[in-house]
Amino acid sequence: MNMILTLVGLLCSAQGAKAETGKFFWFTDMHVDIWGDVKISSDMICAWTPSDQLLSAVTAMKEQNADPDFILISGDIVHYPPRNSSDLSKQNIMDTISAFTDWIVAEFPSTKLFPALGNHDHHPSNNWPTDLEDSSWLYDHLEDVWSVWLDADALATLGKTGWYSADAAPGLRVITLNTNYLTVYNTYLPWNTTIVDEQFAWFAGELERAKNDGVKVYVNGHHPGVGVHIESGVEVGGLFPIYQTKFAMLYQIYEETIVASFWGHDHVDEVRLVRGCTYTGPNPDVDSSGVNSCGGDPVGIAFVGQALTNCQVPAFREWTFDKGTYELVNYDQFWFKQEEEGSGEMTWPLQYRWSEAFGEEMGEGGLSSPDAWKAEIERMQSNSTAFNDFIARRGLIECEAGSKCQAFTLCNYLFGSGHAEFIQCVWDSV
Repeated sequence: MNMILTLVGLLCSAQGAKAETGKFFWFTDMHVDIWGDVKISSDMICAWTPSDQLLSAVTAMKEQNADPDFILISGDIVHYPPRNSSDLSKQNIMDTISAFTDWIVAEFPSTKLFPALGNHDHHPSNNWPTDLEDSSWLYDHLEDVWSVWLDADALATLGKTGWYSADAAPGLRVITLNTNYLTVYNTYLPWNTTIVDEQFAWFAGELERAKNDGVKVYVNGHHPGVGVHIESGVEVGGLFPIYQTKFAMLYQIYEETIVASFWGHDHVDEVRLVRGCTYTGPNPDVDSSGVNSCGGDPVGIAFVGQALTNCQVPAFREWTFDKGTYELVNYDQFWFKQEEEGSGEMTWPLQYRWSEAFGEEMGEGGLSSPDAWKAEIERMQSNSTAFNDFIARRGLIECEAGSKCQAFTLCNYLFGSGHAEFIQCVWDSV
């Protein structure tokens, strides 16, 4: 009898030790058009999301999970292009952000949300002044309306620079960057890069603080920290390569602290590897002048989100994570269906589930493993069925196995942080 009780006790202990999981929603590039109407086909275009379409997405999230642990978004709340010359005025940008905030709070009143700023969330779009006073109208407004989600420390930096760090759960911190100060099309940057140095110094300090506090980090931002937006083999407004190098250097230093990074801007479902850097001399921390290459072994994963707006297929994602390690375990991606054009009837069915699409090949734990993603991307280089299946889920159906598009796409995933290696990979593939 004692032996039986002991076995039962051991079994119960084993079951009790099973990892507890949590859930969070992630979406990006909403481009909310508060004047739009889903019943008008001309309003259902790329970079416009009519308010009732956005509300249907938020409602679908609530129906899927009314009490997520938190919500993460990666920027571009405001729509583009303008309907008229005054459409993207400062006031209309603030009104759109306020309306968006109110809609989320109405459906998820007790859920924390961690938003990043995109290039369309400023007036004028893309060009973010390096003089912080020129953006105070926006940051002051955000400090006010996002106080429902962020604590005083996060609001203090948000209200000054648009970046911030905040705890999402016990043991997990979200570090949200303002990548608008790092982009190739920001014409203010050639004249003053002080804000760049300030942000990277802050980022490094926050990563060190998280390491010392023993917490894990999710990095959030709009423009992907590594790689370029590639459909035709061209760059369309990402980060300066030198800033991608700096990001990869920090990721390598703190790879045990950073679990994953989440990005928007490119409007497509992608996974890009962050690779380790080598140096011409001793590791100079974040002084990139000593970098020889950032094309080494994978040290991290950058997830790029499919847009919620009407570019290709709108989508949002629900992640499952391990509450002990904060490793990502699984995700469900939901996409937009309008039953009939102009009908106003909208649904958000399951698009695909990671464990069913990738799990068999990548194995348990593969979602959070840079090495597992490297193996999967390399498999897609030689397995046309695997690549075509992936592209069908991604929505870019014109990119077929054996094409130049495949070479650019997969080399970008493999060597987003190693530009020389990316070029060599493409050369060897075409």
